[in-house]
Amino acid sequence: MNESKTHINLRNSFWFLPVVYGIISVIVVGLSTWIDIAFVSQLGGTYSKLFLASEKIAQSLYGPLITAILTMTTISFSSIMVVLTTYSSQFSPRTLQDFISDRFTQHVLGIFVAGFIFALVNMLFLTGKDERLLLSPVLTVLIAIACLLFFILFIHHSSSFVQVSNLIEKITRESISLLDTKEEMIDGERFEGWDSWEQLELRESDGIPIYSEKMGYIQKIQFNSLVEKANQDDAVIRLNVVVGHYVKRGSLLGTVWLNDKKTFSKNSLLNRIAIGTERINSQDLEFSIQKLVEIALRAISPSVNDPHTAINCTNRIGSILCRIGEVYHPKEVFFDSNKNLRLMTSPKSFFEYLYKSFYLIRHYGKGDVAVMNGILEALILTAEGQREEIKSDVRKFHAYIMEGMDFEHYPELDKELIATTSEYLEEICKK
Repeated sequence: MNESKTHINLRNSFWFLPVVYGIISVIVVGLSTWIDIAFVSQLGGTYSKLFLASEKIAQSLYGPLITAILTMTTISFSSIMVVLTTYSSQFSPRTLQDFISDRFTQHVLGIFVAGFIFALVNMLFLTGKDERLLLSPVLTVLIAIACLLFFILFIHHSSSFVQVSNLIEKITRESISLLDTKEEMIDGERFEGWDSWEQLELRESDGIPIYSEKMGYIQKIQFNSLVEKANQDDAVIRLNVVVGHYVKRGSLLGTVWLNDKKTFSKNSLLNRIAIGTERINSQDLEFSIQKLVEIALRAISPSVNDPHTAINCTNRIGSILCRIGEVYHPKEVFFDSNKNLRLMTSPKSFFEYLYKSFYLIRHYGKGDVAVMNGILEALILTAEGQREEIKSDVRKFHAYIMEGMDFEHYPELDKELIATTSEYLEEICKK
């Protein structure tokens, strides 16, 4: 799915869905009032006594509903502030996005906004002539029940969201899903034939360089849209940046080679690369790993002292690195429907992912045997079943980890634990 920067900002904003719900609520009020005036008032006899409510009854429903919804909204916002404070102080400021952009939270606030606006606008439409109504009171009752149900669900959702284990699981699941999506986009059958771009004989002097017109982080690259555009222009695009990179005005984003340079517009490429003030989860795998690293660092800090959470983070990082190793290629190429090369990019190296995943944990956790052993166990998860080049990076990083340990001050049992895990890791890397 292609998304512009505006779409990304709207999707991650906290106000967009509540505004949409509010607009829908006003429309529903108009329709229900028109139906009540045009059709329902014509019913009489038995139907009038059984189903139609007077304006006095309707007014008695709207007033308490407005008060109740405001109360539930206040409690919900209080819960949101508690969650955000917990995320910022105990986990990581970067994890605030995960709760703010959570769709369920936005839908709950949208339901409350819709209920409040529905009851408030309906009160304005009461004429005081004691007319008989059907749809408006019924919808009011249904909205009240919906608000109560979503309020209960939101309290449960917030209490679950604030648990660090659930947050770690969510970040891990989204990261692996991102890798699965990326693997589907890339034609893996054609990788071996395109290990070197030099065979394409594309000279730099023949290409059109594309420079950034703004500064910020690369938030998202619309790969499929770039391939479609390159196919239309019969062009080949090479990207010099990846998602998560920080660029300034004038930074080289990529180069385009095409036959007819007169028809090319640089905005066609710039509009497909979203640049913003902060990193987001959409395609930024390193950013997701960074969150797990920061949660682990907070967990092993003296103020928290929770090594088990840190080990949980290292285990999840190991699972993510294992999936990265399965899909990683030093050159990523994208083809059109006719198997013509259209887009090339160089992702971050696997060793860079490996290093940035553990070097901070190694530095601040080197005095905790459980944390260091957790890193070695994560490396075992990473290396199992991988091809030789991935295992070679793991062996190199394994040596780096062992250099940071002060064995002279470790008790004998701690030395045995580290030695046993280290030997098993060596065996995995040799297979």
